[in-house]
Formats: sequence, structure tokens, C-alpha cells
Amino acid sequence: MNPNGNSKRSFYLDSVNGDDTRTGLSPKEAWRTLERANAQEYQPGDALRLKRGGSWHGMLHPKGSGSAEAPVTVDSYGEEKKDRPVIHGDGAYAAVYLEGVSFWQVKNIAVTNRAKERGVRQGICICGKPEGITQGIVIEGCEVFDVQGENRRARRVYESMYWNSGIYVTMPGRSSRNSHLHDILISRNHVHDVLTSGIRVNQQEDFINDIHHTHVVVRGNRIERTGSDGIIVANCISPLIDGNVCLDAGALGSLEDTQLIAGVWVCAVSDALIQRNEVGRTRLFENDGTAFDTDWGTAGTTIFQYNYTHGNKGGFWLDCTGINRNRECEGTILRYNISVDDERCLIQDDYGIRSELYGNLFLHTGETGPMICCHQPGQSHLFYRNVFAFAGQPESGWQSSAFRENWYGTLAELPEDPGAKAGSPIGLEGLAQRLQESEECRRQIWDQLAKAAGTAADAAMAD
Repeated sequence: MNPNGNSKRSFYLDSVNGDDTRTGLSPKEAWRTLERANAQEYQPGDALRLKRGGSWHGMLHPKGSGSAEAPVTVDSYGEEKKDRPVIHGDGAYAAVYLEGVSFWQVKNIAVTNRAKERGVRQGICICGKPEGITQGIVIEGCEVFDVQGENRRARRVYESMYWNSGIYVTMPGRSSRNSHLHDILISRNHVHDVLTSGIRVNQQEDFINDIHHTHVVVRGNRIERTGSDGIIVANCISPLIDGNVCLDAGALGSLEDTQLIAGVWVCAVSDALIQRNEVGRTRLFENDGTAFDTDWGTAGTTIFQYNYTHGNKGGFWLDCTGINRNRECEGTILRYNISVDDERCLIQDDYGIRSELYGNLFLHTGETGPMICCHQPGQSHLFYRNVFAFAGQPESGWQSSAFRENWYGTLAELPEDPGAKAGSPIGLEGLAQRLQESEECRRQIWDQLAKAAGTAADAAMAD
């Protein structure tokens, strides 16, 4: 029973055999159109079920909220062997638009949003209410593709690439202690071939250090071939970005339009944790192009750990902590990550905020290794007990970073490191190929790196 004393209801949509004059309360009484589904006000515990193999054109824009105990659910029904039900936005602001509602779960559907021209549009959009807490939203197991969004950076405010995404979570104006997003889970979705970013969390007013969204988790998603970035999370307290795969971010972008992107990054967040992700082949345009980025307005300590990166054209990590600097920023820790043939550099830029890299494997098979830091000499970065498995010396030498007790493989010319060690604590023979093929191999290497760094590493960072 829902709080109003009514039985929980399931409404059905059948794009072929449905009829909007029916009750919608069983597969045989299914509605036909999104317009009829949008006219219904949903109550706690209700479900809207779309028939597998069916397709609809327009926007699903439902009304009503669920409750913590009884969320409203959008899901599929019908023969499992048939394709997910698909909603084609056809150029609308979003194909699925949850606006100002709480306690909704959208699962196991597909969406597109094709249009003749680029524009600010999404596949799935969650937009919180301007006042109060919008909460209890789950987007899970969906496919989002062919979204003709906006990937141009140099556009007027609210019209550039930062105000849309394949899955976009936002709210009007500015967040605050009393008005923000809470309990947002974006999980196990496949976002691919979208002309915008893959997943984006923010507020409407950008480049402001409002950090209020709580319990935001982006986990287990697969993002492939975007027009700009892979995942961007902003305005959150302790967000978790965990176990995602992000490949070919920016593949649909261009130097002229897109200019600057990264694979997975955060801005205006506190104490973000980014772990167990795979990020590969991020494109490099004007600059950036790294797997990861700690960007403007970050507070507390941002941690990147147990990630696997490979072939990112701009390098491993971008240090933008000094842009719109937050006085509560304590820096970035990057530990137990595996970086294989990330190009250009290990770190881009240096804004004077201490960053610590320990227990990482930097494996590079090219004749010349990547730069340690480009654009700056990197004097704010400490490398402690990392493995530098470079086939050749790093481009531009070791520059100005601090080095302590690292392994340097077969390299002959080493930085000033009183505890420098030759060789490697892990076997490197054929490792690049094994890492590519086996997730179990990555887990083993992560474990070895953590053991090689030792608990002393964490103690040293506190000195």
C-alpha cells in the first residue's frame, strides 16, 4: 500500500498494441504513448513499464514523487530476448526528463536524442527543484547513445558543452545547505556515441565553489566515444566515482570546437574518491587530454587510487587545483594506479599545491619516456615508492619534482633520490599485454604496488 492507502500500481506502455483509452494497469490494458504516460501523476510504489522491443518518440517527462520506502520505478517488461524498450528524444531537451521529483528509479531502457544540429540536449536528465532537497534518484542499467548534444566549448553561458551530457544531473541556480541533490546513484549504464560528455553532475551556475550535493555515486558505467569529456562531477561532498570504464573520450570532438577535455575529473567538490576505473585513449586537442584531472574549486583531499589508465594522449593526470582556488584545498593523492603508455606527460601543470604520488606503476614502452610534468617543472609534486618502468629516459629529464625511494627499472640517469632502487618489485615481462587482457592481472598488480609502497608510505605523507 502507498501512503495514501492505495495499492501499488503498475502502468504498462506498448508502442504497437497499446491504447491510451485503456486503464494501463496490465499488459493487455497497456497505454500506447508517452503523452499518456506523462499525463499520469505517479504515487509512491507505482511503476511505469515499457514493453521490450517497443519504441517511442518524444520525451518521457513524468509527474509525482515516490518515497524512500516506495520509489516510483521506470523499467521494462516482456520477452527478455527482445531489445530494451527505446525512447527517441528527436531533438528534445532530453529523452527522459525527471524534473523536480524525488525517489525515482529508471532502469533497463534505452534512449537516443538525434537532431539535425548540435544543441544543449541530453539522453537522460535529472533536474532537481530550485528549493529543497531532491533525492533518491537511481539511473541503472540503461543504454544512452546517438545524442546530438553540444560539444563546443566557446559558446555563450548555458549553451556550451558543460551544460549537457549523455546522463546529466543538475539543478537550477545554486545549491546550498538546504537546496541540493541527495542520494543519487548512476550505475551500470552504457553511454556511447554521444556528441557531448558521457556523465555530468553539477548545478546550473558554474565556476562557483558551491559544495552541497550529498551521497552522489557514479559506479560501474561504461562510456565510449564521446564528443567531449567522459565523466565530470561537481558541487558534491565526498562523491564516489568507482569502477567505470571510459574509452575514447573526445573521439567525436575536434580541436576547433572541443579544445580541452579529460577522461574523468572533478571540480568544486570536497574529498572526492576516484577508484578502480579504467580510462583509455582520451583525445588531446589544445591541451589537457589526460585520464584524470583535479580541477577548479576542489576542497579537502582528492584521491585517485587503484585505477588503470592507458594510451591517454595528454597523459596521466592534470593538476588544475589552483584555478578558482578553494582555500580548503589540501591537494591530491594518487596511489596504487597503473599507467601504461599514457602519452605526453605524467602530470600536466602545477599550481603550487602539494600533490603526492606513491605506489604507482608508470609503464612506458616508447623509446623516450613521457615528460614528468609539462607546462611547469613540477616542483609541488612528490613521487614516493613508485615504479618507473620506462624503456627510455623521460623527455626533458626529471625536472623539479621530489623523488623518494622509487624503483627505476633499467634507467641509467636518475633524479636526486637518496633511496633510489634499480629494477622493479613486480615482474614486467609482457605486463602491458596482460594488463590489457585481464582484470585479474590488474588486481594482482594493484595489490603488489600497495605492498611495495607499504604502510610507511602513508606515514611519510603525513610528515
